[in-house]
Amino acid sequence: MCYTRRKGNGENDIKTLRLGRWKMYRGRGGQISVLDFTMSGTFNLDSENRWIKRSDSVPWDKAEQKYTHMFKKNGRPAKDIRIAMGSLLIQEFMGLSDEETLLAITENPYLQYFIGLPEFTNKPPFDPSLMVWFRKRLSKKFLSEINEEMCKEAAKSQEVTPPADDDDLPHGGTMIVDASCAPADIKYPTDTGLLAEAIEKTDDMIDTMQAPLKGREPRPRTYRKKSRRLFTGFIKQRKPTAKAIRKCRGKQLNYLKRNLHYVEQMCQNGGKLTKRQEKLLPTIQKLYNQQDEMHQNRTNRVDDRIVSLSQPHIRPIVRGKAGAPVEFGAKVNMSVVGGYTFLNEINYNAFNESELLDNAIIDYLMCFDMLPERILVDQIYVTRDNRKLCKELGIKLSGKPLGRPPKNPVALTDRPIPGERNEVEGKFGTLKTRYGWNRIMARLPETGESLISIAVLAMNLAKRAKSLLRLILQRLFVSFVSAHVVY
Repeated sequence: MCYTRRKGNGENDIKTLRLGRWKMYRGRGGQISVLDFTMSGTFNLDSENRWIKRSDSVPWDKAEQKYTHMFKKNGRPAKDIRIAMGSLLIQEFMGLSDEETLLAITENPYLQYFIGLPEFTNKPPFDPSLMVWFRKRLSKKFLSEINEEMCKEAAKSQEVTPPADDDDLPHGGTMIVDASCAPADIKYPTDTGLLAEAIEKTDDMIDTMQAPLKGREPRPRTYRKKSRRLFTGFIKQRKPTAKAIRKCRGKQLNYLKRNLHYVEQMCQNGGKLTKRQEKLLPTIQKLYNQQDEMHQNRTNRVDDRIVSLSQPHIRPIVRGKAGAPVEFGAKVNMSVVGGYTFLNEINYNAFNESELLDNAIIDYLMCFDMLPERILVDQIYVTRDNRKLCKELGIKLSGKPLGRPPKNPVALTDRPIPGERNEVEGKFGTLKTRYGWNRIMARLPETGESLISIAVLAMNLAKRAKSLLRLILQRLFVSFVSAHVVY
């Protein structure tokens, strides 16, 4: 605590009055040395740490059993399942890249405990390139089974309706089903942009095959500068007209056709492409065929439309939302039971989610050994076939009844309460804002599916850890009250 007093001559005389023997601030005089930093005694992990609680919620033994059957008897031993799946979970929880995830694990003893290391080490447990192989190896089927094993007991409803007959199945619980899209990390596709990229890629292919022939044979004549000048002039237009778009696309198709002809001719004469270019060439050929078909027929629609050369498996998903009427990525159909999320379908091609309601019911039956008592769905699921199926199975399906509105309001009692389906929308929002569903940073289809699945597993794991902590606190409170109640 400091006080300031003035002398009569006007000079400031600042004096510090210390209370007792302690100062309010003690300076250390600069950065300390690494050798001076010590840990008193032996360092013990805190049992209340979040990573330890999350580790207790993951069924590592079940994962080990499923993971062991994926390998042959001979060969180099693979990394433990706890290292593989634990590293992917850490990446989802912390939102890091592959390299940053490995650095975080190397620096944090709690993260090393989470992935199953017996003791703390300053050396990285694996190379960051192995994260790609972890995502390839842990498929969506494997992660869905682990997610189901972890959540089915916690999500199972205690209210079970016994079957009416011996041949019927019991009913219990409420299932909320909905679909959404997990957009991929690609730029917004346009026809002119895709054609311009394809022209540049084919020019690079010609350069690759022409390199051994330099000085002996002339390079085939291509319009590289003209095509680039055409595209840069086109993208400078703020709002190009349909006529300008068609004119630019027509010229680009001619340039690309010329390049593909030279590439094919040079390949027949013994030209060699790189492995990446060999994989890319069929995609460019398919893109040209699609764009030429749409240009000739004056239409903007074609089956299996390519929207990215680097990720040709991505398809446009028409969502009809205000912010994003069309999204580009995997379409996901999932269900929420007891606050926990279960994946039913992941597909990069657009599908009608109403046709997958029977699969969701089968998954519910296989997981909980009973049929759902109620199913809350969007209006697109309430088709005649789904109404008939749920009626035969004795399941209450939410939705507006067919025909004219009934005069008796009692007939509307099966409709859901407003806001009752908000839980599944909240899950989609959490997955997109917290667990990376808003941009899937993966190029391969299998690794993209793995990222989508591991995000759902991480979200359920966080909820599971919180539920266990809440249960422990409730038990401690009940035991404290029962011990201090005076009768």
